[in-house]
Amino acid sequence: MLGLLDQMEAENPEDPSLAPKASNHMLGTFGEWACAYVRYVQVFKKLDRAYDQTIHPQKRLDMKGALEACMGRMLEVKLNRGLDFPSLDDVLVDMKLAPEVLELPCPTYFREDRAKFFLGIQASHMAACTSLNKYHEQELEERNKFLGALADKYTVSGLPEPGALPELAPLPEEEAIILIQANERGRQARERAQTMRTFKRQRQLEDRRARSGVVLTQEKAAIKIQAGVRGLLTRLQVHRTAQEELQFIGMKPKVTVAGSLDPQALQQLTVLRRKEVQRQRLGDYEEAVITLKTKVKDAEGQAMRETVQDKINAWFLENRDPESGEYPDFPDDGSRIILNPPPPPPPPAPAAVGKKGAKKAPEKPKAKGKGKGKL
Repeated sequence: MLGLLDQMEAENPEDPSLAPKASNHMLGTFGEWACAYVRYVQVFKKLDRAYDQTIHPQKRLDMKGALEACMGRMLEVKLNRGLDFPSLDDVLVDMKLAPEVLELPCPTYFREDRAKFFLGIQASHMAACTSLNKYHEQELEERNKFLGALADKYTVSGLPEPGALPELAPLPEEEAIILIQANERGRQARERAQTMRTFKRQRQLEDRRARSGVVLTQEKAAIKIQAGVRGLLTRLQVHRTAQEELQFIGMKPKVTVAGSLDPQALQQLTVLRRKEVQRQRLGDYEEAVITLKTKVKDAEGQAMRETVQDKINAWFLENRDPESGEYPDFPDDGSRIILNPPPPPPPPAPAAVGKKGAKKAPEKPKAKGKGKGKL
């Protein structure tokens, strides 16, 4: 909002000589309106972002008006100041801005209003489809009843209805015991085979050590285990440090840790949560407006009605024909002209009246003197 006010003050300064001149390449005034256009584009993007993320309903109404005014003024500067197909490279260089500044996004509320419109159409279509499905189900049910009546009349056997699955005979006790014993013996055999495999591997390792002549004591074995674990931990630390360095310089994307959200995903969740709060606040605001109007109507409705009626009666009395006593016809536009009459025309300028209405006063005839007395 401050950027928009600053731009308006720059276009309409107190000193008229500082205002931007008409766009002309020859006179060098093209850059002034080009800079103004670039600033309007920047203000438009900021207002669009602020309007999209604000949750206060009254502030959103004011910001929407400012956003639409900014868009209108931006188009007006572009079309009426010779900027239909401008080359603003030099202007961007002077203002030290990137070319992305001139990209005009579609306002967010355009897409939201369009989405609401299509959702309304989809809801009406779904309602129509639901009613059509109910009609088809009812028609099918009536047809089945008609076919059933015909089958009963002419003793036609219908299709057999699917029933429950047939129950199997219970397993004899002896066969059940045999199956359980077979499963248990198999489980025990698998455990025994696993134990023998482990024992065999351990014997092979001991035989290999005996043939090599190296005998490991408990202390040496502990030292070797510690060396292996420390080497593994060091290699993991070096690998982790290298990955973090690659992520820091931007050569590798960041890996999302389980349980944590990516910053972009977190931003999207924040925007969705804010949109939900916007809808709730807007609903509360509309309900409050309706409640307030109802309270005002109940408290002051009768007094306002009487005031309006008195003004209408006074208007009829003022415009009554004094000779015939007839009242004038009610205005075609309703009582709006009576309650809010247009302002009276301004009085004529006194200088014009003096020039047109002033009449030269007739010069008085000089009195002719009588003849001088004779001496």
